[in-house]
Amino acid sequence: MLELPEIVRSPTLAVMAKRLIQEAIWSGRLAPGAHLVETALAEQFQISRGPLREALRSLASEGLVEFHPGRGAFVVDPTPEQMQDMIILRAVLGGMAGRYVTAKGDASVFERLEGPLGKMRAAADRNDEKRFFDGHWEFYEVLHRASNEFIFRSWQSLYGLINIYVRRLGRPYLPLHDILRDYDTFVELLQSGDPDEAEAVLRSQMLRVGFIVLDRPIPPMLYAYVTRCILDDGSVEHFDPAAEEQQAPSKTADKKRQSRRGNVERTRTSTNKGRSRRAG
Repeated sequence: MLELPEIVRSPTLAVMAKRLIQEAIWSGRLAPGAHLVETALAEQFQISRGPLREALRSLASEGLVEFHPGRGAFVVDPTPEQMQDMIILRAVLGGMAGRYVTAKGDASVFERLEGPLGKMRAAADRNDEKRFFDGHWEFYEVLHRASNEFIFRSWQSLYGLINIYVRRLGRPYLPLHDILRDYDTFVELLQSGDPDEAEAVLRSQMLRVGFIVLDRPIPPMLYAYVTRCILDDGSVEHFDPAAEEQQAPSKTADKKRQSRRGNVERTRTSTNKGRSRRAG
């Protein structure tokens, strides 16, 4: 039989337009609530409005774009409450996916997780945020797909908000190598054969980091869901969010005292420099 090379189809205009808009939203170049004017975008991309509308509909299905009747398409502008709800559901789904994968103990899943983990590691070394978070997304896709179809579908429904949270909101708070450390720990736990611990650590860490990014305290109703903490060396310890919250006021006061002390020291230094200049 004659062997012929595989025909590789190039991306359609709609797919290419979707990718460009998607990356502009993730990077923040298209701000939340920005009006996506079809005529302007079609002219900028040098395409007709048909493929552009297809791209916008696809982005809307992923939660990155929303249509307002009579007004057109806009970049989604989630409220802090919506982001908080997404973070909670994401953590619960992630923890449950971790439980399933650990309980199944399928070595092929662990091998598939190493692929995106390797991409994340290489991207972190280059400080390449886009490729890092591409690998980050692949990691979770493998994890949730390997759990069960309903967990996977539920996770997919959060696509838009998760990507805004991870790719844009999380970047100032989360150095890439710190994120990578958590995922190395996750993989070790998934292979440990202890579903209870795997679920607890994945869910707890995702909630803790999520509320740090939101700059909000963990609500008391979630205390029972946040029971573990990954330390800087990758080890895991038990965590008590109630005790942490009680210490928060004293930590804030310490920071204020340190800030005042720093201001005093800077004033003294400035004064001494002035005296030196005058003396000179």
